Amino acid sequence: MYIDQCFPSRPFRPQNAASIPKGVIRMVDPPLFHANLVGMNHTPAPEPFRRQALEPGRIRCLTFDLDDTLWPVMPVIHHAEARFYAWLREQAPEVCERFGPEALIQERTAFMRAAPAHERHDLTGLRKRWLREIAETCGCCPDHLSGEGFQVFWEARNEVTPYPEAEGVLTTLSQHFRLGAISNGNADVFRTPLGRHFDFAIAAGEAGAAKPDPVIFRQARERAGVAADAILHVGDDGAADVLGALQAGFRAAWFNPKSLPWEHGHPRPCLTLGRLGQLPQRLGVDT
Repeated sequence: MYIDQCFPSRPFRPQNAASIPKGVIRMVDPPLFHANLVGMNHTPAPEPFRRQALEPGRIRCLTFDLDDTLWPVMPVIHHAEARFYAWLREQAPEVCERFGPEALIQERTAFMRAAPAHERHDLTGLRKRWLREIAETCGCCPDHLSGEGFQVFWEARNEVTPYPEAEGVLTTLSQHFRLGAISNGNADVFRTPLGRHFDFAIAAGEAGAAKPDPVIFRQARERAGVAADAILHVGDDGAADVLGALQAGFRAAWFNPKSLPWEHGHPRPCLTLGRLGQLPQRLGVDT
């Protein structure tokens, strides 16, 4: 899971389901940051719930996190930032005269940290605001940087390289289930090589809330057109993906290729996957 911004980090270890903070998100960006955002969203916490075991025969829809679940995020972020800076050299050299590549990232980091909590789910909006501020600071055209400049970054942001098993797994699963994406980042799955497998996608910026807020999962359930407990959400982030999905009544699979220990207490994921290729079999689907 990737978020385009950087915020201070602290561990997340809820003692029970009712204590799950709202707005907890893991973030990665150059430089690398992992963070928990508390108070980012404002949806009232639901009543405590009992975890239910996965029933493969009941699942009708699968939803996937994108960054670090279907593709590694850091290579594409470095690629997008490099292309954007190359564009700046040609189109806004005043920015490059004032900021080197790393200094520009530090400026963005500071801007994002200062953003109000209720705006942090909208990565596209925040990045455009930051670009306008940089343009004004350097004497450039704000519309040019926040328009064409953002588009250059965003197009490169979608030039992902999926994990080796992702294409085959999604090809198989799409023949048996509706597939959706639920992402806190601002990649557009339909602009990636995997987009043809998906029926719908929900991004935090459009939803008005980021995982683990139930709002974004509720919108995904509405798009899926099935009951919450007939949806299995797959993601790499224990807090945002697993606990967020379970809190919303979904079933949850933790994508854990590094075999990390589960550090979030109860409830626990219904499935833990070391490889994406394990998912069809765990759902009783022939490959």
